[in-house]
Amino acid sequence: MPSREEYRASEYLEKWLAGRKLHPGDRLPPERELATKLGVGRAAVRRALATLEASGRLTRHVGRGTFLAEATTQPAGDGAPASPADVMEMRLLLEPRLAVLAVSAATARDLEQVMHCLERGEAARSYEEFERWDAALHRTLAEATHNPLAERLYRVVQDARDDPLWGNLKRRTFSTERRALYQSDHRQIAYALVERDAPAIENALRAHLTRVRTNLFGEER
Repeated sequence: MPSREEYRASEYLEKWLAGRKLHPGDRLPPERELATKLGVGRAAVRRALATLEASGRLTRHVGRGTFLAEATTQPAGDGAPASPADVMEMRLLLEPRLAVLAVSAATARDLEQVMHCLERGEAARSYEEFERWDAALHRTLAEATHNPLAERLYRVVQDARDDPLWGNLKRRTFSTERRALYQSDHRQIAYALVERDAPAIENALRAHLTRVRTNLFGEER
C-alpha cells in the first residue's frame, strides 16, 4: 500500500509536471533534488516516479535519468482500429520472444521495476488499478530488452490495448478468480526473469496470454 510520503510525492510531481511547459524527451530533476524540494525520502520519490512511469507518462533510464515520455508514433496504414482478437494475436506472436531478449538484456533496475509492478498489481484495490499495473509489467518487460525497435513495436500493441473496445471486453470478462490466476501467471513470469530462465519466461508468457485470450473469447484458438 502506498505510504503517506509517496502520496505527497505523487501529488507534488503531478503539480510540477502540470505547471511546466515540458516537451517529450525533457529531463526531470534528479531524485535527490525532487526529494529535497518536497521534504520526503528518496524512496518515496522513486516509487512516485515509478507510478508515473507505469501510466506511461515518464521513461526512466539507468545512468541517464527520468524523462517525459516521447509521443508514440502512429503506425502507417488506413487507420482501421485493431480488434481485440488482432491485439491478442500480435501479443502472442511478440511478447514471449521479447521476454527471451529481456532475460539476457535486463539490468538490475529492470528487475526491480518488474517486481515493483508485480507487487503493486497484487496490492491493487480496484480493477482499474490492477489493469494499470498489469499493463506496466508487460511494458516493462518489453523495455527491458533495451532494443529500441522492439520497444517501438510493443508500443503499437500497447496503444491498441488501450482502445476502449479492448477495455470494455476485458472488464466484462474479468472476475476475482481470473485476477488471482493472472497474478499467479505474473509471478511466474517475473521470477523467470529474475532467474534469467529464457525457456521458463517464454513458456510462462505464452501460457498467460493464452489464458487471457481464452477468457476474452471463450475458446482456444
